[in-house]
Amino acid sequence: MMMRWMAFVLVVGACGTNGPDYIAGFDPPPVADGFTRYVTPVVKDITPGTDQEMCQWVAAASDTAQDVLAFTGEQSVTGHHAVLYATTETNFAVGESHVCTTADMLSISFIGAIGGEGNAAVYELPTGLYFRLEKGMALMANTHWLNATDKTVEGQAVLDVQFLPVAPSHTVADSFVNIGDDFMMPPNGPYTYDVTCPVQSDLNIAVMADHMHGMGTSAYTEVIHPDGTKDTLVNDASWTSDEQFKPNLVYWTQASPYVMHAGDQVHTHCAWDNTTNATVEFPTEMCVGTGFYFPGNGELVCDDGAWPTGWTPAN
Repeated sequence: MMMRWMAFVLVVGACGTNGPDYIAGFDPPPVADGFTRYVTPVVKDITPGTDQEMCQWVAAASDTAQDVLAFTGEQSVTGHHAVLYATTETNFAVGESHVCTTADMLSISFIGAIGGEGNAAVYELPTGLYFRLEKGMALMANTHWLNATDKTVEGQAVLDVQFLPVAPSHTVADSFVNIGDDFMMPPNGPYTYDVTCPVQSDLNIAVMADHMHGMGTSAYTEVIHPDGTKDTLVNDASWTSDEQFKPNLVYWTQASPYVMHAGDQVHTHCAWDNTTNATVEFPTEMCVGTGFYFPGNGELVCDDGAWPTGWTPAN
């Protein structure tokens, strides 16, 4: 389910103060000048083998619209990723933290993301494109925890955002995801999986990447046109485990985006080598083609061939 893909209770001032208390062993650097820091509520009792995503509200509804100039952050041990979203789900108080539900992921817009146990943004946008926190939207962090250690730990993240005023010259971008999660990878051998989604409306694509985890061996995402011709968007002929945190990004410009047209199909192919004696399923492994489109109109997710009902991206 998409809510499993995706993927902060204190707001610290923009100057480099010492900040709140962090969990043992987590020592992020001071917040840089000009940035606002959001600190997640502590996720307790992350036992060995845990694989879960938490939705954590870190800021109340914004009084003004703001664009994102820069983004960074850090996640403690066993963190897989931390994503900051703007959400229309404003009924939760700041500090709310629970296992993500499908409802949590329905009305969201991308603000920024980091890879686990890292301190850098996973994605950046071409010049002229910005992620936006709209007026009236709250901030929710989606944090993913994968405990491959033999110890029970606590988890925490900090996400730092540099905002700037909205301007007419800024074009909003948002995330685009082609994901397959209905696979069962047999033990002790290679396995491939394909996910294809029909494009329902023209989309300007600015960034694309593949996403798998440590068992991946290769992946590619392409567009198949109605006449059968194909355009490769991103091709990872080989795959290393660190690419799950540092993806191979393919960029287009705002002036010359890659345009997916209505009637095209987006196809992502993933190949793995399961070296374990167990059957592997989502989300232990993932098969995703992901990127950003513009003008943004909320996150667009195609899950095993099905787009959300009422998909109406801006043109």
